[in-house]
Amino acid sequence: LVKEPIWLFQTIERYLLDLPTDIYKFEIEDDREIFQELRSVCNFTEEFDELKKILATVQSPVCFTHNDFQPGNILRLKSQTENFTVIDFEYCSYNYRGFDIGNHFCEFMFDYKSSKEWPFFNVDFALYPNKTQQINFLSSYVDVMISSTENSSVLQTNGTTNETLSSIDNSNNNNREELINQLMKEANYFALASHFFWALWSINMATSTTIKFGYMEYARTRLTAYYVTRNLLLDDNEIPPCLNEDVLRSEKNPFKNSYITIDNEEKSD
Repeated sequence: LVKEPIWLFQTIERYLLDLPTDIYKFEIEDDREIFQELRSVCNFTEEFDELKKILATVQSPVCFTHNDFQPGNILRLKSQTENFTVIDFEYCSYNYRGFDIGNHFCEFMFDYKSSKEWPFFNVDFALYPNKTQQINFLSSYVDVMISSTENSSVLQTNGTTNETLSSIDNSNNNNREELINQLMKEANYFALASHFFWALWSINMATSTTIKFGYMEYARTRLTAYYVTRNLLLDDNEIPPCLNEDVLRSEKNPFKNSYITIDNEEKSD
């Protein structure tokens, strides 16, 4: 297992190469229409270049990460009801710390279990954790981080040496609030990478699997969250971003017309 943070960008590059060039690779007409809509908004290659520039401004140490840390992969032990275990290490790698936490925060918005009808998932953007919720989660993370005497998982990243990262962590151990704020910035910026990553994954899945799931609807949902989050972070410096109804219906959402149409249909049912 390579102990350098190459997995994230290399996997995205592979997903970009696998993107369909012929819309008729999508068997479902609605999928073709969604793909054309996505391409009308997003030049995926150029957006990836912009994403890398954004993430380069955020110092996030490298550690061993799960990369798909969502409720379906967290199990409560039957024999020890207060303990949990994590499963499905298909995507695990050495990666930026912020990605794993940011990806976990993104998953707050999604429900993959309740919906029995197409597209077989529910999304509520308003469930993206607010500042209080993020502080509660990150406080527990920091408590464990501070109590640990092992720093072997912190590797060189973004040109920052191990020694520099170690000194950052040690100084922040004396300033708990500062470390929590740093983690919050990492998580919310790397949430962008999570949205972009799973959007590309979902587009490719739409042409390569027979599993019944609204992959293109999911891709549009993740790209919606990507652009709204990006605009709130970069334009308004809003950490964490608040993905409320007003924002989703505003110019910060390039897919607002689809969002409004779908939202109105759901409210009328």
